[in-house]
Amino acid sequence: MSAGTVAVDPRMKARRIAVIRAQGRRRLRVIAVVSGIALATAAAWGVSRTPLLDVDRITITGTDPANRAEILKSSNVSVGLPMLFLDVDEVQRSVASLPWVRSAQVWRDWPATVRIAVEPRVPAAVVPASEGRTALIDANGYAIGWGSESTAVPHVSVPFSGQLGDIHTAADGPLAVVTAMPEDLRAWVSTVTLETDRDEMGLTLVGGATVVLGEPVLVDDKISALRALLATADLQCVTIIDVTMPDIATVTRHRPC
Repeated sequence: MSAGTVAVDPRMKARRIAVIRAQGRRRLRVIAVVSGIALATAAAWGVSRTPLLDVDRITITGTDPANRAEILKSSNVSVGLPMLFLDVDEVQRSVASLPWVRSAQVWRDWPATVRIAVEPRVPAAVVPASEGRTALIDANGYAIGWGSESTAVPHVSVPFSGQLGDIHTAADGPLAVVTAMPEDLRAWVSTVTLETDRDEMGLTLVGGATVVLGEPVLVDDKISALRALLATADLQCVTIIDVTMPDIATVTRHRPC
């Protein structure tokens, strides 16, 4: 052995070899795990892109079939879309944003169906709108669609100048009257009026007679008084029914009768 040569203990040499081999095995395990994850991800992505997990059916419930096209357009869901890539929350928000939709639920029904359930807003009245149109509003004042003069709900004379989805706050008083009216009274009423300068409401009945309701207070009592008069009074030649004070409602007739 030369002076520059250092003797290595065989045990140390064996230990170094064992450490190097262990490091190699760890690297192999890491490579294997990473490769497995990559392969699994690629396989899952590939499966998600196959027709096996595509949307085959879209069901829509809770509304008239005539609204199906509008819901589909808003949802942006179509047959062939990968089920895994469907953003259910976004679809639900989009459908619920339609003016006439009160609420919406969207969910996946595996393996290939998307279900959309909507609760529509119910028209309560029709009001005059801009450009010669009329707007349908629900009991809360939401403008939910464009209607027509023949729409089978009470007419409210307060004009609406907003867009669909806006709230017609100026019609709050007349809407309170509309929602307080039972079905038997609605059959008598053609229009609910509001004189904004005096904040006084009224009704135009079928046949032309008018009802004076006064300020938007004691609405239920006034409606009850009106129903009692319509059920018991002789309505021939009646021009005005005044229920401003429900306890002493009065009837005016034109002369000669």
